[in-house]
Amino acid sequence: MDFVTIPQLAFSGLTIGCVYSLVGLGFALTLRATELINFAQGEMVMLGAFIGLTLISFFHLPYIMVFILSIILTGIFGMFMERFILRRILDNKSPLLNLLIATLGISISLQALAIILWGREPVPYPDIFSVEPVMFFGIRLQHLNLWILCLGLASMAALQFFFQKTMTGISWRAASLDPSTAALYGVNRQRNVSLTFALSGALGGGAGVLIAPLYFASFGMGHSVLVKSFAAAAMGGFGVVGTMIGGLALGAIETLAAGLISSEYKNVIMYVILLAVLMVFFRPKTPTGRSITEGSKVAAGRAVSLFSADMPFWIRPSALLLGAAVWLIIPAVFDVYTMRILNLALIFAVAALGLQLIVGYTGQFSFGHAAFFGIGAYTSALLAIQLNLPFLLTLPLAGAAAGLVGWLAGPLLRLSGHFLAIGSLAMGEIIFLLMLNWKWLTKGAYGLYGIPFPSIFGFEISSDYAYYFLVTLVLGLIFFLVHRLTDSRFGRGLIAVRENELAAMVNGINLISQKTKAFVIGTACAGIAGALYAHYVTYINPDSFQFHVSVEMVTMVVIGGLGSVPGSLIGALVIILLPEYLRGLADYRLVVYGGLLIGFMMYLPGGLADLARYPLRILRQRLQKNVREVTQ
Repeated sequence: MDFVTIPQLAFSGLTIGCVYSLVGLGFALTLRATELINFAQGEMVMLGAFIGLTLISFFHLPYIMVFILSIILTGIFGMFMERFILRRILDNKSPLLNLLIATLGISISLQALAIILWGREPVPYPDIFSVEPVMFFGIRLQHLNLWILCLGLASMAALQFFFQKTMTGISWRAASLDPSTAALYGVNRQRNVSLTFALSGALGGGAGVLIAPLYFASFGMGHSVLVKSFAAAAMGGFGVVGTMIGGLALGAIETLAAGLISSEYKNVIMYVILLAVLMVFFRPKTPTGRSITEGSKVAAGRAVSLFSADMPFWIRPSALLLGAAVWLIIPAVFDVYTMRILNLALIFAVAALGLQLIVGYTGQFSFGHAAFFGIGAYTSALLAIQLNLPFLLTLPLAGAAAGLVGWLAGPLLRLSGHFLAIGSLAMGEIIFLLMLNWKWLTKGAYGLYGIPFPSIFGFEISSDYAYYFLVTLVLGLIFFLVHRLTDSRFGRGLIAVRENELAAMVNGINLISQKTKAFVIGTACAGIAGALYAHYVTYINPDSFQFHVSVEMVTMVVIGGLGSVPGSLIGALVIILLPEYLRGLADYRLVVYGGLLIGFMMYLPGGLADLARYPLRILRQRLQKNVREVTQ
């Protein structure tokens, strides 16, 4: 290794670090102003890249002009997104996860529109920079990298000047630190929130124009920088200057790790460093409390029960018999394709039930659930393939393995809020990367083939119809156990921790113990679901357990209703089945699907539990009235 290698790698790292800083600043601004993790920030990057491509290709504008116009246009889009979609949800004082799912819906819709307008294939930028490098003390500096570095640093300097030297920027900082006091001095919070989303969109759009010439403009390009930019913001404590430094540092670490240690493990190294920084510098010393004037962390409790103690004894068994009849009739009514999608939905419902304990009942932001789903899948598959163990043994062992890893990850639960979100996300990414790189065990990207179908007492469950009965039986058992847990003293303790950690601790509840138990049970459920998935599809690879699957699982919980055990099942069915039944809309189906997610969050803040609550209450009242009339 010669003496210019490290400076060369560092320069390349600072170039990509500028992009991480700009996108991360968008995360930091929206989080400080609204406490929102904006998943549409990645699509601002994509939008800026395609706007820049259009301006260069059709109008032949100079790069600096393209950069400025892209910033302006994506900033305007960000402001309109806040005004017409997110403001209603903010005004409803919905849980933060509802806002998160709304931004996910925006993200899905924007990606689908990008496919319609620009196609699925990545599009290269025109050659607008000289390919001859600039030599500086033996270091080769490409013109494109210099442009990225200069424009990125200039944008960050301009943003810092805005917040330090202008009255609007100073008032924004005051409102982000103490909204109530700032409002007394006449600071308009609504205007500040609109400004935040305008700046966030502009920063994402600018980052898109900078990174697209390095690679390509594509509908999925935002995801490639989304997680790392969020990590950069977390490393910087979600402060403006801290995020700038965090992004540059993250880019340098990534490039140096790839060049000096291992390109395969560069992201593992980066995420391990991130977790270390979070645990050392951002772990709260005291539990958080909540003012009695604040809203609940969930929009509503569990769905209204149809049964009550004063009803005749025959109503409950009659309803159970009706449900059993429907359960038996379903395989006779639906075709093989529908049964396959239904089985997948029921498998994901098992994982969603576990996540409900973590997110809905304990109030922990967890975005690594797919990793435990994957641990269960690989554990069961490997035990079945290599040791020929029976399914009745590999299934509980898969749950135990995922629960054990969940227990080992317990120290992460000392983090709170968004720091726990990024910590669980980093943990999930590490597990995914290990699945990808431990080829000696997992076969890497090729995956595991030939996973046997479940065999119980000599009967092989290979058909979709037979698997339906197996999955529903496992789901019913998990549902019963989770329901009993949430109705117990333990479940009430989880709710106390969710609503006010300080008050729960004062009343003798061990916060870490409660959180850890819920996390272990929730991850064990994900492991069991992973085992069911592996033996059903008979082939798995790491792509099935990426970050977007974790987000999908969180969406199931939120759509079904936070704090509602039946809602987890309903949410899983909706999220898996709905896109399939929209396939007739072709490329527009994801636009509609994203729009429906947004609509759910705007008009059903408590999830589908809200939709079920009113008719169930009316039905219960009518049943009680009819019973009284009969008995009289």
